[in-house]
Parts: sequence; structure tokens; C-alpha cells
Amino acid sequence: MSIDKNTFKVRLSDVLAWFGFSFLVINYIAEFMNWDFITKTWIQSSYGHMSDAEFGVMWLVYIGCAAVNYLMVGSLRLLPWRDIED
Repeated sequence: MSIDKNTFKVRLSDVLAWFGFSFLVINYIAEFMNWDFITKTWIQSSYGHMSDAEFGVMWLVYIGCAAVNYLMVGSLRLLPWRDIED
């Protein structure tokens, strides 16, 4: 089965894969640099470090994007630079 690379589903899969991965990486960088960034504005932590809720939200977004990709194109796309398998 061959996947046409110019369909809307494949392009949406690319966006979801990069969004989930970028969200995860940016939040880890924000944690180590002590920035009040993406999840810090959603969930206020009582300490300067990432709370369990922030950690959970971060991974939930990443795994959610991967699950939607799996349902759309049949590939989790955990690493967004890898192509969809035919």
C-alpha cells in the first residue's frame, strides 16, 4: 500500500508530529532554564520546578498527538523527522 505524500491527512500528521515533539522539548528546556513558560501558565506549581500535573500534561499532549497520528495514518510518529512507513 502506497501513501500519497500530498494529502491533507499526511500534512496534518506532519504538523501533529512536530507540535507534540516540540511541545515536549520546549517544556523540558523551560524546566531546566527555570522559565515560566507553556505549562507553567496553565498549571501553577508551588515550587520552582515542574509539578506532577505539569509533567503529566506535557506527556499527555505528546502521546495524544502520537495517538491521533496513529489513528489517521497508521504510524505513531514519535520522532517527527522520520517518514511515514508505506
